[in-house]
Amino acid sequence: MNHIIKSIIITSTVLFCSCQNSNNKSVVQKTVDEWTGKEIQFPQNLECTTFDNILQCPDTNKANYKIMLYTDSLGCTGCRTKLEVWKKLIQEADTIFEHKPDFLFFFQPKYRGLKELKILLRNYHFDYPVFVDTENEIMRLNNFPKEPEYQCFLLDKDNKVVMIGNPVLNPGIWELYKKIIRERSLL
Repeated sequence: MNHIIKSIIITSTVLFCSCQNSNNKSVVQKTVDEWTGKEIQFPQNLECTTFDNILQCPDTNKANYKIMLYTDSLGCTGCRTKLEVWKKLIQEADTIFEHKPDFLFFFQPKYRGLKELKILLRNYHFDYPVFVDTENEIMRLNNFPKEPEYQCFLLDKDNKVVMIGNPVLNPGIWELYKKIIRERSLL
């Protein structure tokens, strides 16, 4: 990756993060450095669902850009995922990008079950397909960071991490995602 773009990403991520002390900033920089350029491995043959039916999963290799979110079943899944905000981001992406990124949602509903996941999707009227990973295969393949704010990735067409950060937890990350997609689309 171009060193200038990488520097912008690291600097912007550090600035947009709510971390205030230098120790946390170095953790952010270390996480960004570790994950930038890393290829995300996707499990094969996962089920996809929406709140009302099962359907074919999105192709993880189709779009030039993908925004991938991993969510495990620990804690308040609805609180952490903020599906209502994701719906707005998807709608915005549909309107501002000629070739919109795919949104890939991986849920690991092991402790709460598929039924509760569907209730969560129904409550938020979230009709975008989500991958159901009851065996947590994607985590085993990739060993994502433990912090939820680092379990969301902007990926390129080869599934390599361009940027790390969750845009629904930090709106500045969404602005960076959009900027990167726009700039790289011009190349």
